[in-house]
Amino acid sequence: MGRFDLTPEQIAKWRSDLEASVAPHLNGEEVLAVAGFRRGGNTAQLAASKLGGGLVYAAVALVNKKKAGGLPEQVLLALTPERLYAFGGRPAGYGFKIKKEAAVWNRADLTVSTSQSMGLTMLMIESVGEGEKATLAPIGVKNDALGLELIEQLQSGAAAPA
Repeated sequence: MGRFDLTPEQIAKWRSDLEASVAPHLNGEEVLAVAGFRRGGNTAQLAASKLGGGLVYAAVALVNKKKAGGLPEQVLLALTPERLYAFGGRPAGYGFKIKKEAAVWNRADLTVSTSQSMGLTMLMIESVGEGEKATLAPIGVKNDALGLELIEQLQSGAAAPA
């Protein structure tokens, strides 16, 4: 069983560990959902590194960064009743080692949509008031339960699962 084929108990532990990672950075705000995401385009970057060399790889990486709204390669998104936070860092066990806050958006100002790409649910976040757009992929090689929960709650405003 891989990291993204988890039992309900493992998913609960993963959610708990991610919430513990992000809680110190939220000033006491309630966490409704939390999940790791990454910039899309990893396949194109890999192909560029193998076939095109450094300049082509750098160009593809720059395009991917622009599509992700300038967010770091890997981000932890934390949804609260009022805001969506993005933190840069890296996965660490079932948690996430946060390096810095990368973005904060007011939920009321967001338009959120999804699309399918290579079997993954891509998340598109647009902050209408700020003119920012970011497209993110699940942090792994396929959709995961926590990422899908966060997307569903962003789109519906539903409460976190118990």
